[in-house]
Amino acid sequence: MTSIAKFPLRHLGGFESLDTEYNYWIDPQHIQGKVPKEIQGTFFRIGPGRNKIGTQKFAHWFDGDGMLNAITFTKQGVHYKNRYVRTPKYVDETKAKRIVYRGFGNKIPGGWRKNIGRMPANCANTNIVFHGNRLLALWEGGRPWQLDPYSLDTIGECSFHQRLKKFSPFSAHGKLDPRTQCYYNFGVMPKLNGKANMVLYKVSPTGHIVQRGRFDLDYFGFCHDFGLTEHYAVFLVTPVAMKTPWPWLLGKQSLDESLDYRPDMGMKAYIVRLQDLTLVSTFVLDPCVVVHFSNAWEEAGTLQVDVTHFKDFSVNAALRDVFHSDVCLGGDLWRYSFDLQAHRYEARAHTGLKPCEFPVWDERKTGQKTRIIYLAAVLDNGTPGFFNGLQKYDLNSGEVLIHDFGAGRFTSEPRFVPRNATADEDDGWLLAMVYNADREASEIVVVDAKTLSKEVAVIALQHRVPFGFHGGYVHRAFLPETL
Repeated sequence: MTSIAKFPLRHLGGFESLDTEYNYWIDPQHIQGKVPKEIQGTFFRIGPGRNKIGTQKFAHWFDGDGMLNAITFTKQGVHYKNRYVRTPKYVDETKAKRIVYRGFGNKIPGGWRKNIGRMPANCANTNIVFHGNRLLALWEGGRPWQLDPYSLDTIGECSFHQRLKKFSPFSAHGKLDPRTQCYYNFGVMPKLNGKANMVLYKVSPTGHIVQRGRFDLDYFGFCHDFGLTEHYAVFLVTPVAMKTPWPWLLGKQSLDESLDYRPDMGMKAYIVRLQDLTLVSTFVLDPCVVVHFSNAWEEAGTLQVDVTHFKDFSVNAALRDVFHSDVCLGGDLWRYSFDLQAHRYEARAHTGLKPCEFPVWDERKTGQKTRIIYLAAVLDNGTPGFFNGLQKYDLNSGEVLIHDFGAGRFTSEPRFVPRNATADEDDGWLLAMVYNADREASEIVVVDAKTLSKEVAVIALQHRVPFGFHGGYVHRAFLPETL
């Protein structure tokens, strides 16, 4: 992470709000190149659609209201639609035109009496999953919100047939096992004594919670993602934690203000057996901050896990005021290898990569050994204020390929679309949402996954799409029923 204050901060326009909800076919004249005929489905992206309300800025990027974008590819053309998730936070603050809810970084104006005992509001802004014939917008500390995949209308909170309680944590990073079509998720449940529980969920292919698990954590730490292998789930709980929960509970601090990087508290890996969702092993690790996981698998008696790695939590400072951020957000890619029988582990950095985040892979191979990781990258092209490129990392050869979107074009997490059901894990395309600062508008860019050298198609939108977090690709064309 490096300061980029000497460079023009052209990426900042990508944080401006999109207040209009659109529903339109993209004029073929606004498509450069040609969309491959094999891409027939829907590319979903979600993130904070607005980072301010009225004259007030949200205190943290994580507090922006969730907006879902759907780009649908059909034989007839490309269609764009966006809708805000109608959470109580979005509905009430839109009506009031001001902050009325406590958030991760926000405090309700009016002092501690307005905030005491209030939990952060669910923004439904972090990730999406289509599973069990449900489209769900995921957050971190509460139930997901269900949307109609065709209209993107908000249906309501999803309780999984009353199996998920009102304030149960349900993370933004579940994992789908492609062999069983079961979906696994988790949540960290804090306790008043500063400790916590890890709660585990197994969701059947039909969308029912069929199994739960639980184990104790040493403290209420940061665990945003996890790794899934054929038989195990791997959790790395990093030491971003509270000294004491009382200032937060009493309304004197936001959750963000209460958290700090605490390497003195230690860091552990927790290994869970999928068969019965029980904890089978723990490893004491050298402290760091792990944000996102790439794929994980079992090999020669070890669990192989690739993650994005930060030496501390200073990256969080850039997320507190995104309209003035002059910090590159990239981390490093690391490999953790856990030998369960010998009870030892190894950790090492992958080399040759640019600062990176948002690792993705061919999700048909989740839990199995993979060769390719795709990541968003921070490149030195004159405007490195945000992710401005993609990179492809070959785990076998160590080869790194780069796609530079060019000065003033910024991106986030890509998605891999294979050419067909039997194609190799780099035989296909990457889909990326790109903010073009010259146009002050966004583009959907299709990049050749084999070489990363060619933008096969650039689909220009009429407006900006604010920088988002995550998304997915579904091999179904979800067009609004009115079309």
